[in-house]
Amino acid sequence: MATRSTIMDTNSFRAEHADALDAETRKLTDKRSQLLGESYRLFYRNPVHLVRGVGQYLWDAAGDKYLDVYNNVASIGHCHPAVIAAVHEQMSQLNTHTRYLHERILDYTADLLTTVPDDINKAMYMCTGSEANDLAIRIAKAYSGGTGIIVSQEAYHGTSELTSGAHQHWAAANQSPPSLVWCRPPIATALTHPI
Repeated sequence: MATRSTIMDTNSFRAEHADALDAETRKLTDKRSQLLGESYRLFYRNPVHLVRGVGQYLWDAAGDKYLDVYNNVASIGHCHPAVIAAVHEQMSQLNTHTRYLHERILDYTADLLTTVPDDINKAMYMCTGSEANDLAIRIAKAYSGGTGIIVSQEAYHGTSELTSGAHQHWAAANQSPPSLVWCRPPIATALTHPI
């Protein structure tokens, strides 16, 4: 049996919970298990079937409203009109990567760099958090000449080979290299100074 992460599996859906689901949710979880890889976990023993999001809110198939404080859109919200317009405009003009010349990526980057300290004078773009963490690890190793990384226990780092290998439970089950060190996350109540 695979080693499980306590943070990711504490309240996640697994096949043994399927009998407790209503018929529609069961149908979706069965279809999902047939079509998607096993590493895609569903949160909650009774998975939430989300159908839309606006701003900071999400709605499920029954019409129940949730405050979204978890997903990757918390900074600007779901379905922000400015984001929809910008994406639509770009997709109507050109949909490619950064290996070709185009003014928009240069203009965007110049604007973005005005918002950060002067020492940061270049940008690299990623599609996922896994890619961003992978690149950050490689840059840190190249800059420092070191080979090790310190990782918070039970934190999620991504799904690339490098970032998933940094996860304590995966790495322990797969004989991780000695260059990984895990540290316990701080306990908020034990801090002597407020954050």
